[in-house]
Amino acid sequence: MGDINDERRRLSATWLNTIASGVVSAGSCGSLLAYSFGPRPGISGLQVLVVTTCALGLGATLHLLARSLLNNR
Repeated sequence: MGDINDERRRLSATWLNTIASGVVSAGSCGSLLAYSFGPRPGISGLQVLVVTTCALGLGATLHLLARSLLNNR
């Protein structure tokens, strides 16, 4: 029964890491790429930087949560 729980834990950690990479990709690459095409009225570089920082922070948090799942035995 321990093998099944270990595999479930690994799959959950993989899923969380996949979500984390998607959040970082969409939040940072997407907003920086959109801003590189030219700033829109009402959207400043500071706002793009805040969105990018939040995306990186959320991605790192999800990654650390996935790592903690693997450490709990």
